[in-house]
Amino acid sequence: MTTLSAVKAYMQDHHRTTVGDLAVGLSTTPDNARSLLEMWRAKSRVRFIPSACGSCGKGPFGGCSCPMAAVVPEVYEWVSDEDKSTHDS
Repeated sequence: MTTLSAVKAYMQDHHRTTVGDLAVGLSTTPDNARSLLEMWRAKSRVRFIPSACGSCGKGPFGGCSCPMAAVVPEVYEWVSDEDKSTHDS
């Protein structure tokens, strides 16, 4: 079973990862990895890094409808304590 602690350790070691890489690294499913990342996101410990998906450039969560949206990896980044205090100020 993959835990929030395992995700935290992985993210602190790698700093930035895709959902797929996290799932492989923790031997879990992409859906489970995404759910755990979203729990950390709700706690402001990870952030989603939007990527341009192709010709429209809106990114996967910005209303993109181009065919490339389905193949753009979802990237998340760990928010360190230093990053958090910089953004909170």
